Amino acid sequence: MTRTPRAKRKRANGEPARGRRVALLPAVPVDPWRGETPEAGGESRPPGVGSSREREPRDRAWSRRRLAETSVLVGVALPSAGRARTEEHLDELARLAHTAGARVVGRLVQERDEPDVRTFIGRGKVAELHRLCDDLEANLVIFDDTLSPAQARNLEKELERSIVDRSELILDIFARHARSRTAMLQVELAQLEYMRPRLRRLWDHLSRQDGGIGTRGPGETQLEVDRRRVGERISHLKRELHDRDRIAEVQRKSRRDEFRVALVGYTNAGKSSLLNALAGTELLVEDQLFSTLDATTRRLVLPGGGQVLLTDTVGFIRKLPHDLVASFRSTLAEIGAADLLLHVCDVTSPAFAAHIDTVHAVLDEILDGRRDTWMVLNKIDALRDPAQLDGLLRRHAGAYPVSARTGTGLEALRSALQATLRSRTVEVEIEVLRRAGEVLAFCYREGRVECQEASASGLPCLRVRFSEAVLRRFAKRYEGDYRWVRGDGTGSAPRRRPRRRKAPTGDGKDSGS
Repeated sequence: MTRTPRAKRKRANGEPARGRRVALLPAVPVDPWRGETPEAGGESRPPGVGSSREREPRDRAWSRRRLAETSVLVGVALPSAGRARTEEHLDELARLAHTAGARVVGRLVQERDEPDVRTFIGRGKVAELHRLCDDLEANLVIFDDTLSPAQARNLEKELERSIVDRSELILDIFARHARSRTAMLQVELAQLEYMRPRLRRLWDHLSRQDGGIGTRGPGETQLEVDRRRVGERISHLKRELHDRDRIAEVQRKSRRDEFRVALVGYTNAGKSSLLNALAGTELLVEDQLFSTLDATTRRLVLPGGGQVLLTDTVGFIRKLPHDLVASFRSTLAEIGAADLLLHVCDVTSPAFAAHIDTVHAVLDEILDGRRDTWMVLNKIDALRDPAQLDGLLRRHAGAYPVSARTGTGLEALRSALQATLRSRTVEVEIEVLRRAGEVLAFCYREGRVECQEASASGLPCLRVRFSEAVLRRFAKRYEGDYRWVRGDGTGSAPRRRPRRRKAPTGDGKDSGS
């Protein structure tokens, strides 16, 4: 008879195979979001989860516990902001919660001169918030500001519900939308940097060793072990991201001779839609916050024959976590390497002016100097009153009104890019002497050929426009294979290099003659 392999026999008997890592799970699993054990015959689930979710694998369904939670939003109206602006901020927070999958059932605003040190909103407001959550059957509370670890721990203890602040919510959305390996590493690093000072909140029941005679001994508490492991993981992620940054820097240097344009702006302003409309690409476009996390570059061919590199970048938002900005430093470096920035604005947003100020603040933080920036007013097709657009153009002179959905105004934007590209180029006229095929291919590929004809000697003669960097590269690569007819990119005709003569010999004769 055939014998079953030992590894299969062990797995059949419930024993682990040799060399396989085993995760020790409790005999009765606990739902981490509800603090309950699964009911007999199935696992627990938050309210609102339909039968379709029951058919999902166990790990995938448990990873979406927070998605089905009902939440209450909390904001603090300080004297510098006011209640009206706080309500606008809570509207944006509701969109963030919707993007993360939570269902918002209520909101609470507290007017204070300064946040409470212990609970952020004060003891009386905490009691009112507890009653509101009980009435609305909400099991998640989302704060519009960043909470300290002590404040979050105190609120969870008094409200008996999960507490999430704005930074944690944004990090959760980034983790869901990360697709590339680099984006996943950057999000994980930001999450670990955010979680490291909050580990005590997660392991409060293991934060101390037991006291008493005979109970003290060597070893680490679970909290200390977690802190050490988180630190080791952070170091590993930083090393891997550093290696990827070096590769990305090499790629950016290879494109330094190109005219690079970066699309920047508030999240969900239509940057990806504008890139698709201009370059004819089919990038993912969704009506939600932070649908794009990776910098995507596409080549845009202009009507006059010029080419630019157009890069779509991650969107900005108010109160962007500093850990996230630091982690995405390499992705945001594409903005610093650009020759021109297109600031895409959503004209339909009620907080239009505040979004512009937020983008300017983030750009000042990540850029080492000022960049040429054009303002692009997107979504003008959604404006019902033409007078509203006229007012925006008066306040922002020189802006380009466009509609990425209908294509209105895109030709004017392309023409402006063409004029800017032409102003940064130099026109020269050359006669090709040797390697005509290779030289002509370079001119048509890297420059803009105005005309081509045969000279009196029958050799190809071209009038071509190059950028200064490409012109220097052309002159170095094909030295001796062409002759300047007019211009050399510096305003004067190049002089021939004098022939070096050898020193005379002892008999007085020139050995070079």
